[in-house]
Amino acid sequence: MAISSTATALAQPIQSGCPCATVCVRLDGKPAAASTIQRKRATFYNVLGYAVELELIDSNPVDRVQWTAPEVAQSIDRRVVANPAQVAALLEAVKSLGKRADKVTAFFGCLYYAGMRPSEAADLRREDCDLPGRCADCGADFDDLAAVKSSASCDHEKIEYRWGRLVLAGTSPRAGSHWTDDGGSHERRGLKHRARQETRTVPIPPRLVELLCAHIDNHGVGPDGRFFRGLHGGPLSESVYDRWWKLARERALTEAQVSSPLARRPYDLRHATASLWLNAGVPPTEVARRLGHGVAVLLRVYANCIDGGDDTMNDKIGDALG
Repeated sequence: MAISSTATALAQPIQSGCPCATVCVRLDGKPAAASTIQRKRATFYNVLGYAVELELIDSNPVDRVQWTAPEVAQSIDRRVVANPAQVAALLEAVKSLGKRADKVTAFFGCLYYAGMRPSEAADLRREDCDLPGRCADCGADFDDLAAVKSSASCDHEKIEYRWGRLVLAGTSPRAGSHWTDDGGSHERRGLKHRARQETRTVPIPPRLVELLCAHIDNHGVGPDGRFFRGLHGGPLSESVYDRWWKLARERALTEAQVSSPLARRPYDLRHATASLWLNAGVPPTEVARRLGHGVAVLLRVYANCIDGGDDTMNDKIGDALG
């Protein structure tokens, strides 16, 4: 009876379009993002669709409202894309904020140097990493630098880091305690757009190998092998690393850059990576594989961030114009 009355009550004001207007604003009354509006409308539509399925109402009243959600931008704003020097300065700024902030320096490094999603980096485990290198003093090669110990003949203090590899197996997105089996705020899942047991292998440059080794030396890993943890050892919270990122932007960037969209969100580091790889000439198929989505999505989202060839195209247009 309660469900039936709720469904009926929800259906009543829809004829005037009120719910559609409601999803367009945030709790503070400010306009919501287009992607947020579309997600909220889809959720509301599905709830009423379920009410129809339960025969609580005759039809989905949203279908009778002449309203469409605003279009979501399909390509990223190239102004958010930071260059390698800017990213390096941002990572140094995070490290300079103190030991607590330094616990997420390698986390941000994973987003940039490996193109990982934040939820993937939050779930990164020690066993997922191959961190090779070479001792510059004695010439010894190591498949796993994090396990290297000093010997009688050499302390292995001068290390040349080499290309390593990550085997990504899962993600740890925030789902909310009401929606997880164990009541925790985060839930471990498989990789996005992949089957539960499927993995994704990503080569990583020496700089990220160095960051991960430094993280192990300075902060260790959790009992379950996770690199990045919250203040009390639990899952790494978005609010934690967002706070450090905002402070790092203020320290590393100019006042004009801080007020601009440049690397405003940690996720923008992944955008910067995709743009860097594409502009370096890496085939789109390989960039898409490393990022973990399809080629069509890659080219649609990052088309605006592929530089090069403008002068040649301008010359051709100029010749045609006479």
